[in-house]
Amino acid sequence: MNTITAYEKAMNNKEILKGLVKVVQNNKELETDVLVLDLDGVKGIIVRDEVDLEVQWKSLVGFLGREVSFVVKEIDRDNNVLICSRKDAQAILKEGIVERLREGEVFNAQVINVLKYGAYVEIEGVTGLLKNVDFAEDYTTVGEVLKVGDSVNVKLRKVSSNDRLIFEAVEKYKNPTIMSFDMFERDQVVLGVVRNVKPWGVYVCIAPGLDALCPIPGTGEVEEGMKVSFRITQIKPEEERVRGKIVRII
Repeated sequence: MNTITAYEKAMNNKEILKGLVKVVQNNKELETDVLVLDLDGVKGIIVRDEVDLEVQWKSLVGFLGREVSFVVKEIDRDNNVLICSRKDAQAILKEGIVERLREGEVFNAQVINVLKYGAYVEIEGVTGLLKNVDFAEDYTTVGEVLKVGDSVNVKLRKVSSNDRLIFEAVEKYKNPTIMSFDMFERDQVVLGVVRNVKPWGVYVCIAPGLDALCPIPGTGEVEEGMKVSFRITQIKPEEERVRGKIVRII
């Protein structure tokens, strides 16, 4: 496909195409950042608002050199430019991907953005969230094991109320560790990772399979995925439960 006429046909058919991002720049005329595609001599641009269906990217630089799926939305024949949308392509692809995920299919997903609480991963152009708690059996975060560009086998855990895909690792990571319940004593300070924040308290993982409950810190500035110093204040051996408090955020 190398003519405007052919791209016009693809636009009318809402055909999903692929192209390599060659430039990321600020377009002064459009007053926004854009991805620039070289489509066999035809310039394609994707404006920031059309880049992703799920993720609000702070920077588009990470798309440089990536092949992306897109549909053509408009054609500027005078300037030989295609106005494209990756977001619309994702919406079309998502329906089929979700159906396959619901049937239990496992996908090899690529990590595209690492966060404190997990990572965004991509399946055939469709984005979803892999939380730390759904990645590892212990308190290991996604970012400690994987980096942008790495792959991980995932399956669907759920579709959220706002229609976002939430994944879980097929084989959950388990970091070799010496930590066990028998090691803990009252007044010890141990390393923990915030696993969940509830209105009534915070769950902090201090060992594989052991989430200790503590009050929300007075500052309230605690988020899932944060590493913290955790002081043990109560141990219940018969129930293998631990309570404590967050000393500081690391």
